[in-house]
Amino acid sequence: MAGILKSVLSLFRGSKNAGHHRRQRVVFVQALGYIREFIGNQLYYIGASMIRARRNFFRRIRHGLKRFFRWTGRGLSSIFRIIASWAKDLWADLSNPFIKGVRSAKGYRDMMAEIKDAPGRVKRGRARAFWHYGLKWNGHLIERFASHVMPALALVICVFVMKTVIELPYAIKVKAAGQDIGFIDSESVYDEAISTIKSRIIKVDDNNWEPSAILTISVADTGEINTQDVMANKILMASGMEVAEATGIYIGGQFYGATTAGHLLETTVDSIIAPYRKSAESMGSDVTVRFTRNVDLVNGIFPANSVIPYEELNALITSTEERPIYYSAKEGEKVETIAKNNGLTLSSLKSLNPSADLSDTYIHDNMDLLVSQKDSLLSVKTVRTIREYTSIGYRTINTVTSDYSLGYYRVTQYGSPGEKLTVTEVEYKNGNVVRSTVIEETVTKQPVDMYVVVGSGGSGGVNVYGGSLGWPTGPMQYVSQWFSSSHLGIDIACAYGVPVYAAESGIVSLSQDGYYTYGYTIIIDHGSGMQTLYAHMSQRVAQVGDYVNRGQLIGFVGSTGYSTGPHLHFEVRVDGVRVNPQPYLYG
Repeated sequence: MAGILKSVLSLFRGSKNAGHHRRQRVVFVQALGYIREFIGNQLYYIGASMIRARRNFFRRIRHGLKRFFRWTGRGLSSIFRIIASWAKDLWADLSNPFIKGVRSAKGYRDMMAEIKDAPGRVKRGRARAFWHYGLKWNGHLIERFASHVMPALALVICVFVMKTVIELPYAIKVKAAGQDIGFIDSESVYDEAISTIKSRIIKVDDNNWEPSAILTISVADTGEINTQDVMANKILMASGMEVAEATGIYIGGQFYGATTAGHLLETTVDSIIAPYRKSAESMGSDVTVRFTRNVDLVNGIFPANSVIPYEELNALITSTEERPIYYSAKEGEKVETIAKNNGLTLSSLKSLNPSADLSDTYIHDNMDLLVSQKDSLLSVKTVRTIREYTSIGYRTINTVTSDYSLGYYRVTQYGSPGEKLTVTEVEYKNGNVVRSTVIEETVTKQPVDMYVVVGSGGSGGVNVYGGSLGWPTGPMQYVSQWFSSSHLGIDIACAYGVPVYAAESGIVSLSQDGYYTYGYTIIIDHGSGMQTLYAHMSQRVAQVGDYVNRGQLIGFVGSTGYSTGPHLHFEVRVDGVRVNPQPYLYG
């Protein structure tokens, strides 16, 4: 190898004759051949090694999988054998006592048949010996049977007991003044019952009363569970406070007193609202009649100092004297509920009480809230719901193109109006309308836009009838109302969206949406004291200061302003005086 390298290196050195060059070429060729052979051998070895490595890799995987499945199969086989052996032993332990018992019974029967003629003493002795040795020799069968059955039976009994205990009707027992007064299903019922009791107390000093009750968990019959009102009655009766059975009245959540003449109080409340309900029958359906503030009559046990004579309570709630009404809000009450119970919105309640902190959801401290500045206690509110369907106008979308000459007008898609449902609540207070509120607007049918192609090519007006002014809407329209002393112009009947053209060249002096009763209006000043007016348009194209040529597009026909249908109102004014346009159009 070193000699060949030396020969190769000598090729790059100087040479003296041609023979030397030939030897150098031979050596160079040999060196190249050696290098090619060497590289080829190395590549062969590398390829063969890779093939051998790949074969060995897959061979190892194959052998590994075989060992895995072999070991797994052996493991599963062992597990199945163990399970089968255990199941066999279990079956034997459970069945052997019965099998042995049947065999023993047959043996006993055969034995007694053999000694049927023997004396009774012999029979009794043989029977005693049979069962004694039978139990002695086969007692282990019973023990093995019990070792399987007893744990399973214990598990079943445990599950049954747990299920029974869990399904017991647990409840909270309330004990007050040393006696059990009933069961409730949650502590919140107790809290609400206490709130109910406090709401039945009129005197401020007594509002600080707190019951001394003990709550415990106990098992109760479902029929023994008490509601909030029943529990409130029982706590009051057990409190030692002087109580009476009466009917209390709550207006807007505020307690005003109780009376023993509950039937008279109910009759009074019904007599106040009955006339409004009768008049509401003539107003059709969707009419509700109710008091402006929630009115509730509650039968129950009330403290004696909260029960007042019926005449006094009746005078209070039916008083026609209008005065500010306050609500005694308690800590923890929801602000929105207070507003709703008193016929107010949340914002109205806040505006009536600007100094009160009503920014949170709940009341933080006890406070008196003004719920009405000037109102009677039992005002009646009638709400009528009106559902009305109205039409929604469609848009006209004009495409102006110079590909067509002036006067060209083609509808590519016709429009159709939509429909909208408006639900309005009209509120009457004591028979008078006090508020009308739109509570819902629903589009029941979407309008379809109309698409129009309008030509703008060419120049100059269109002299349809030989007048000095061009016809402002093209040749296919007609006059629906002529000039008169009460109508100082002409009305040209047109379809909605028809193009409007300048009758003569000039400068636009007015381009306005609401020009008196004219709606969308354009006025063009033609000089020499002459002006033309174009009114009731749906769209204005020309703007103030624009110079427009005769026949140039300036807008589109509509029905804006004081108009009963789509048309163009056209006027000619000379020196500020409106003159008959007919001679200027017809010659």
